[in-house]
Amino acid sequence: MDAAITAAMQSWPQLGGAGALLALLLYVMRHASSDRGDYRAALDAAETRHAAELTRIAEAHDAELRELRDDVAALRKQLDELHLALDVEREERRKAEDRAAELARGARGDAR
Repeated sequence: MDAAITAAMQSWPQLGGAGALLALLLYVMRHASSDRGDYRAALDAAETRHAAELTRIAEAHDAELRELRDDVAALRKQLDELHLALDVEREERRKAEDRAAELARGARGDAR
């Protein structure tokens, strides 16, 4: 397009006002197309950065979710162990209370 502008500028005296208008129109079109190209390049770069950021966020979210699931699993295991220990303690306490009641009855002479 530079060649067209140069040719129009050289033949301007012969073309008159129409030649000047044509040269101006070609100049504006050239700059407009380069601006659109710059805009498209910037838009492509922004889309690439946005996609990379979304990927990074998704990976971080997945890692955090895996960590939370591992924590929940560990807490559930600990809770199950505590329930088991509590059940054992209750059973031992019940047996001790039964034995104490049996001894108390034996001391009073109520043995059945």
